[in-house]
Amino acid sequence: MSLVLGNFSFTEVSPRRYVITVAQSELRGVVEAVVKEESYLSSISAVDLPKDGKIELNYIFWSVKHKAALVIKVLVNRENPVVPSISDIVPGATKSEVETYDLMGVVFEGNKNLRRGFMVPEDVVAKGVYPLRKDSGV
Repeated sequence: MSLVLGNFSFTEVSPRRYVITVAQSELRGVVEAVVKEESYLSSISAVDLPKDGKIELNYIFWSVKHKAALVIKVLVNRENPVVPSISDIVPGATKSEVETYDLMGVVFEGNKNLRRGFMVPEDVVAKGVYPLRKDSGV
């Protein structure tokens, strides 16, 4: 079963949980379609996939209208993890983007608040590593 929002089709992976995987260039369009459907951002999570050379970002929204979780997945290159910020569309995303940057090193283009030391202790920041990456040594 699927759920269509705008031009985007989400696949139901379990009851009341729909997922779509999109390219970085489609992220903002999907977020705009989701927000129009009475949805709010619950969290942004990141999964390190070093064997694939990727980091998987999961934007988890709750749709009040559909009473379901809507997950937008985006894969970014692990060596140069850059994705457009959604903080201008969903202001509540700012903190999650800063946290993901600090812990995983994903750069959210357009978010002027990105900084190290938000969640990570200064001694770890000084090492120049991102502690949630599997090869961080932390």
